[in-house]
Amino acid sequence: MEYILAFGSAHKALKAESILKKASVEFRLLPAPKVLVPYCDLVISVSELNYNKAREALEASGQSLKAVYRKEGEEYAQV
Repeated sequence: MEYILAFGSAHKALKAESILKKASVEFRLLPAPKVLVPYCDLVISVSELNYNKAREALEASGQSLKAVYRKEGEEYAQV
């Protein structure tokens, strides 16, 4: 299962990218899926295995999330 982390701005997503790299969390920085574009331009995708580690690293650094979505087939459900 894949989780999509949305931050509300490209700047915040790039800051999160730096935080996750330092924490050695596997992730992908992606353009937001079309359905999520109104909420953000860039998102970070993490596997179910890395989701908790990513959340912990972001929270420890004070980086807030705008929303989290779980990819279910071709749809996205807000967590």
